[in-house]
Amino acid sequence: MTQSEDIRTRLGFNLLDTETFAQGHPHQSYDVLRQTLPVLRHRGSVSQPAFWALTRYEDISAVSRNNKQFTSTKGFRLATDRRMTLDPEIGRNLSRFSIAMDPPEHTKQRAMINPSFTATALKSVEDQVRKAVIELTESLEGRDVVEFVSEVAAIVPIKTICAMMGVPASDERRVFTWTNGIFGTDDPDFALSVEESNRNYLEIFDYGLWLLGERRREPRDDLMTLVATATIDGQPLDPATLKGFFSNMLAAGNETTRSSLAGAIMALSHNKDQRDLLAQSPELIPNAVNELLRFFSPVIQMMRTATEDVEVGGQTIIAGERVVMLYGAGNHDPAIFADPHVLDVTRSNAFKHLTFGVGIHHCVGSRLAMMQLRIILEELIRRFPKFEVVGEAKYVKTNFVASMKSLPVRLH
Repeated sequence: MTQSEDIRTRLGFNLLDTETFAQGHPHQSYDVLRQTLPVLRHRGSVSQPAFWALTRYEDISAVSRNNKQFTSTKGFRLATDRRMTLDPEIGRNLSRFSIAMDPPEHTKQRAMINPSFTATALKSVEDQVRKAVIELTESLEGRDVVEFVSEVAAIVPIKTICAMMGVPASDERRVFTWTNGIFGTDDPDFALSVEESNRNYLEIFDYGLWLLGERRREPRDDLMTLVATATIDGQPLDPATLKGFFSNMLAAGNETTRSSLAGAIMALSHNKDQRDLLAQSPELIPNAVNELLRFFSPVIQMMRTATEDVEVGGQTIIAGERVVMLYGAGNHDPAIFADPHVLDVTRSNAFKHLTFGVGIHHCVGSRLAMMQLRIILEELIRRFPKFEVVGEAKYVKTNFVASMKSLPVRLH
């Protein structure tokens, strides 16, 4: 048994097993690996080859920025073995989104949608989000315990991204169910079988094409009209690219933001001094948003593949080998963040977190996500300053996003 296998076995650390993340990020394991094997050789499985896992901030940042020696076109996330059995069409469509592209293709697709996510473009969206959050928090008045994920955290992101993309309000529930299904491919509560997972993806692909067709016939001021009428190098987007764009944008705009909101409430409830500080000094909330994103780290991992032999953290990665970047580990690296396991809403360098990625693949919707998180914290803390979690969080079975199924919260 190699040193890597020995330490990984003793820790019970297996990135291909969703049980590793049954309670969120395994920070104790991350800490041990960062100190002993920061560039970990992780064994594969019957369906996947071995790969490397990174736990240091600087290594993760270096690989993320190095799009010449690392490609995103061979997969942008580490799949579980079950997910590997999905219909190949799903992978082909998902790979036609910018997150799975390299320059120059990546640059061209990002340029198409970047204007919709600038600070100026989001000013009008902010007013809509604020109105929706105020209505939501008002509706909670008089309640004692709420199921925060489904009643609060899921509502704002799905309404926001659907409005931006032009999805009718009447279809929000369908989109919510689909995104649960595609993120929960390993969770029997969301997909009892691979066949059901396939159906979830194929249905959302078909819906996306239908909506794009509607926007070609009747253009509106939304993202789907922009994409439906866009051209790259003088050519309209092909069906696979259109499917990949629709499904990826909806999933990213919904699930990761929902996870961030639930994670923020849980973190503040477990650190009531920080919750009370924000209630007393709400001007700290914008910085607190960055600290909460660092502390909770909604995305577990992203992946790249080496295009040539390259050294990372003193280890040689051979061309064709995969490298998995563990964001939660990087965001708790003491070399960058002092007392990383302490939630400190006044932390001066919280903005350095890796949560949205770095380099060319930095999340296009980061401003939108942070704006939603800021607004819901402002309104929730103003109305219910002593909110607290009163039960255990239940996590979705996945190795990709630290997503919760439920989180009971008392409002007072």
